[in-house]
Amino acid sequence: MSALHASSIGPLLIVGLHDPRWSSRLERMLCALQPSGILLLPGCLRTPGQTVELLHKIAQASNTPPFLAITAEGGSVDPLKALLPPLPAPRVLARRGPVAVRRLGELVGAALELLGFNLNFAPRLDLSDPEVKPALDAQTFGGNPNHVARCGRAFIEGLRRHKILACGKHFPGRGTPEHDENGVPVVGKSMVELWREDLLPFREPLPHLPLLKLSNVSYKAYDFDVPQPAARSAKVVHDLLRIKLRYRGLAVADLLELLEEASQHMGPKGIFGMSYEAFADSIKAGCDLQVVKWGERSADAVLSKIERAIESGTLGQERVAEALRRIRTTKRGLKRPSGKLSARRFEALAREVEEFNQLVEAGGGIDA
Repeated sequence: MSALHASSIGPLLIVGLHDPRWSSRLERMLCALQPSGILLLPGCLRTPGQTVELLHKIAQASNTPPFLAITAEGGSVDPLKALLPPLPAPRVLARRGPVAVRRLGELVGAALELLGFNLNFAPRLDLSDPEVKPALDAQTFGGNPNHVARCGRAFIEGLRRHKILACGKHFPGRGTPEHDENGVPVVGKSMVELWREDLLPFREPLPHLPLLKLSNVSYKAYDFDVPQPAARSAKVVHDLLRIKLRYRGLAVADLLELLEEASQHMGPKGIFGMSYEAFADSIKAGCDLQVVKWGERSADAVLSKIERAIESGTLGQERVAEALRRIRTTKRGLKRPSGKLSARRFEALAREVEEFNQLVEAGGGIDA
């Protein structure tokens, strides 16, 4: 970094970690960049003690209490199954109603609290898509917008009981995208259809969501002439989310997965003509927090592009300052984890999860 110090814009990032081992290299990165937090990616949970220790060390390397995040939904997206009995898929519990979904949120929240996490990249508020793989479709709460909204709010309430922040996804709803002649995934629904269907599960729980993750799909209703993923679209993030829906929480973009897929399968320009400049474009459009992965210099590359965009004037400093303010506001009240694990409480939670699973399998009633 030159005119701007890395740590001054580092909070615009949340860094995904593939490797759960603490190292001096990881410590140097955290101290130098000061990202808003970390996201433990699949495979990072080995033992409860290892997880607690890792999160404690990460928090100690941060100037302020960081986001300590994971994606735990149950079903096929259940990293906690490395430590606890596997939890049922969201669709299975949604069929039992919001009370069962709230209990899922409570169990996930209890586990995350004991381990030292404070943020879960869930719930998934997309409507069911019969054309996707069955395992992925089972991660939705269903196809009825009102029911999905009720279940989403119930899951959020379950997490909140254990002081775990929720991040709803993937705004404004993935729908059933088709692919245009360039292979770009595009949702062709009108604004009216999106408002009645895909957007409803976001509109209802929106006041209760501190973070919201943007979709990487394009929407003809908002970007008809030049397809843009929602996470880069000012018409979606600024006009729809900020102005029409008056959302004041954190808008999160995860463009790196899309960028990596583009470079592998669609040549140097890739999908949407994406490059690392896309991250600066996403902030300009209104997103506040960018998910990147660490270990392949992607965090450095993203910050470098953001810095250049600020210095050239293509990304306004006021927009960056606004994003940083929202991040600070959302993190207000976060505390560093103690670094201690109650083995007794964790064993008791494992028994609760097992009993819950047995109840679900038996078709018995689930208490509120």
